[in-house]
Amino acid sequence: MNVNQRQQVLEILDNIANVDIEEKMIEKYPEETDFTKINIGKYSASELLALTNKMTKQLKNELEKGLKFLLPFTENFSNDFGSVNLNQDLNYLFSYLNNKQFENVEVVLDKLIHYQIKNGFWDKSSVKSHSIETEEIKKQKASIDLNLKALTQNIENYTNLRDNLDEKIKSFDSYVQNKKEELIQVSNSLETAKNQLNEIINIESNISNKETEIKGILNNLSEKLETVTVDINDYQEEFEELKTSNSNLKIELETKINDTTTKLTKAKEDLNFIENKKEQIETLTGMAADGALGSKFDQRQVKLNDGLIFWKWAVPIMTILAGAWVVVVFKYLMPSFKEEWLNIIISILKTIPGFILLGFVFSQYKKERNLQEEYAFKSAVAMTLTAYSEMLAKADSEDNISRQQMLLKSIELVYNQPHIYTEKINKVSSLSTKDFNETLKTLTEAVKNLKSN
Repeated sequence: MNVNQRQQVLEILDNIANVDIEEKMIEKYPEETDFTKINIGKYSASELLALTNKMTKQLKNELEKGLKFLLPFTENFSNDFGSVNLNQDLNYLFSYLNNKQFENVEVVLDKLIHYQIKNGFWDKSSVKSHSIETEEIKKQKASIDLNLKALTQNIENYTNLRDNLDEKIKSFDSYVQNKKEELIQVSNSLETAKNQLNEIINIESNISNKETEIKGILNNLSEKLETVTVDINDYQEEFEELKTSNSNLKIELETKINDTTTKLTKAKEDLNFIENKKEQIETLTGMAADGALGSKFDQRQVKLNDGLIFWKWAVPIMTILAGAWVVVVFKYLMPSFKEEWLNIIISILKTIPGFILLGFVFSQYKKERNLQEEYAFKSAVAMTLTAYSEMLAKADSEDNISRQQMLLKSIELVYNQPHIYTEKINKVSSLSTKDFNETLKTLTEAVKNLKSN
């Protein structure tokens, strides 16, 4: 170690020497007088004290008179004790001792003792600060001094407690004596008080009797006065309530008569107005019903418009696809049988699905169109039902029989379910054998022309 390091270690050792370890132990364990029975880690309290004093004194002697700068400042033991740093470990030791944390001293003390053993001055100091024979004596002396101090402290505490107890006993005796004197005075006063109390009781008894008589008279007068007062108040309140009730009833009756007269007048006016406007109301109500019914038909017609648009575009597209399918079949999918007529028949059969699909598209378009036109017609008829129904109010006669039949048929058309398919008396188309043969010839020539090209 160098000069500065040696000086740092000596200063820390001086700080440790200034700590009264024995006093700290007595403060830590005030109940004990034999410190050999107190275990701190693997050491007893007296052993820990002796080892600490020995370690610090030997290290200080070696630094001042022995090896001095030849001692290492730090050293790694490479064993269970780890490594030592004199400055750091001695600071830890000082902090633990000063704060009475003796349970933490063991680990640091073992490292510092091992440091002295490794450097050869634990049992035999190079400056002969002590002999081997006196080591055990010093250890025992330190234990005895520690126990003596603890015993002295306990004796002093006992003396203080005994003095305090004596003072409290004297104070209690004085207190008891005072209370005895006070008790005698109270006993004397009690006899006097009893005599005075008897006199007061006799006087109070006489007063009570008189007071009872007076209270009886007063209560009787009070009850009669209260009865009269209550009766007068009740009569007056009933009269006021009756008067107020009659006034309120009169006002309420007049108000109701006026309200009833006003409401009757208004009801008559409203009845006359309704009777005058009866025909107009019936007409407007019928027109509103016609408009609602016609509106429903219009809404259905608008909803059908989307499907109609779809099938309208599907017709030309399907026609083009069917034509393209015929060309593909006769040009690219033509069978290769020897008989030409057999090839043509098979090709025609292949084109039939395309024509069937084309017919389906035409049928759907026609169906949607018919539905839309039928709902448009129903809407138009519904809008005029009220106007025509007035004509039916007249009795049937030869003059208006045709008109009546027309109106009934119109109403019947409005409420009939729409026809999805139109009635067909004759088939839309029919193919005769002759037409079929001509068609086959035409298709055969067309295929031959395609092949030649």
